[in-house]
Amino acid sequence: MAEKILFNIAIVGTGNLSWHLARAIASSEHSLQQVLSRNKTRAVEFAKQVSAEGIGDIDELSANIDIVILAVQDSVLTAKYISQFPTNVIICHTSGSISMRVLNSHTNHGIFYPLQTFSKQKKLDFSNIPICLEANNSKVIDKLHILAHSLSQNIYKIDSKQRKALHLAAVFACNFTNLMYDISENLCTKEKLDFNILRPLIMETARKVQNHYPYEVQTGPAKRDDNKVIAAHKKLLNNEPDYEEIYMLLTNEIRSNNEEL
Repeated sequence: MAEKILFNIAIVGTGNLSWHLARAIASSEHSLQQVLSRNKTRAVEFAKQVSAEGIGDIDELSANIDIVILAVQDSVLTAKYISQFPTNVIICHTSGSISMRVLNSHTNHGIFYPLQTFSKQKKLDFSNIPICLEANNSKVIDKLHILAHSLSQNIYKIDSKQRKALHLAAVFACNFTNLMYDISENLCTKEKLDFNILRPLIMETARKVQNHYPYEVQTGPAKRDDNKVIAAHKKLLNNEPDYEEIYMLLTNEIRSNNEEL
């Protein structure tokens, strides 16, 4: 007996998130039917890899589509653009910072927000990625939950206000942290040091917060209020005023946290 297809899905966008999401859906019991991009050539090449159809215009959407997932840049998510899609489909976007209200032109709409950093060159296990859901009615949330649960073990129902706060927290936890790695690498390179020396430290720091609250495992000169070491670090950064400003801003924040405990 042929396996029953639950939902026919179209993804809009060919970026990093689309790349991983398309593969996860194509490997599920759902049918990824179409990939839409304003660059049709790119859409066709992308879609070939997941046995879907690549299209370059909203008018080419199949009448069989149940769910349209907008995995595009925030700047694309305008009410005018979204209103061009057929109103009989469930339409959802994947943004962490755009309100669900932008989808109001559709009777059935919601949010399908996978919380992860995505790069095409890095393979991910989608089953471990948290997916945050929101919808304008119970029918839609139930269907989005079915879709999400077929892709991941970690499903959360949160509202737009919570999602914006979560997205901000993610910027601190991921984007800003990665900037710190970049600064660390630059400091190493300046002194002809191999950045690989720091990788075990980075991994151990990440492991600690899997089982502890971050404040419980904070270490370093600011935590110890070691003014002698802090002064020495500042001196080393005399020729890097931007780095020195960041260093002192973070040092003072850690000191402030110590005072609050």
